[in-house]
Amino acid sequence: MIKVKVPATSANLGPGFDVLGLAIDRYNIFTFVESAESKEENLIYKSYRRVFEYLGKPLIPVKIQVNDNIPIARGLGSSAACIVGGIMGANEILGKPLDKEDILKLATEIEGHPDNVAPAIYGGLVVSVMEGDKIHIAKLPIKNKLNFIALVPNFELSTSKAREVLPKRIDFKDGIYNVSRVSILLTALATGDSGLIKLGLQDKFHQPYRGKLIEGFDEIISAVNQKGALGCYLSGAGPTIMCIGPGEDNRLIKDIQEYVKDEYPAWEVFVHKVDNIGALSYID
Repeated sequence: MIKVKVPATSANLGPGFDVLGLAIDRYNIFTFVESAESKEENLIYKSYRRVFEYLGKPLIPVKIQVNDNIPIARGLGSSAACIVGGIMGANEILGKPLDKEDILKLATEIEGHPDNVAPAIYGGLVVSVMEGDKIHIAKLPIKNKLNFIALVPNFELSTSKAREVLPKRIDFKDGIYNVSRVSILLTALATGDSGLIKLGLQDKFHQPYRGKLIEGFDEIISAVNQKGALGCYLSGAGPTIMCIGPGEDNRLIKDIQEYVKDEYPAWEVFVHKVDNIGALSYID
């Protein structure tokens, strides 16, 4: 029996559109059991099967069970977790012929972009850059212990729908705006200058457009910031709103939980730390 543990991920982090991704300590666990009766046809199995095709190996059929803790279509990397889980399950069964770079290559091929799959594989805060078919990643430090407080709505928002509302072109000044903010954000996280995080999360590429798909988006961020959050951003394509707070500040967590319970009672609030390890596979 093979098991694979894959963290949830939060992409973009405001201005880092399609570039930044962060792994957090919420996990899907995938169990693979060899079975001649397997008739699986889903993203996990598609990713599992792709490894055998890539290596030119005969397919070993399996049944897959999922302990599913990452909400689907909420901007927390559920599809990336399925892809990475499937690839790493196959890799473990075959004796681990693939290294992390190979896994990243295949995962990006299936997902179409690396901003979620990269942190799912490597853990931590990851910058991903595509250069033709080559993927470059850099894992960056986060100095302070921070809480990542996810405000998870009771509705789904597909990535395809969230991309439909994006502009076809951006102004030059908006490009400068985002480059400056992402530079400040990475500096703030690396140096521990938490006072700059809110500035660093500002964005003009996607949040002004995607935020309109979420009722109360601007009001929620304003309210949570007033309660003492270090900043908030739309996680991935949404609809989850991720709020950052000091790691030791339990009061802020309670205030946010009470606010959401009063104003958006159907939403959920998850409190997370950064996962710095990434996906793990093992024989159980």
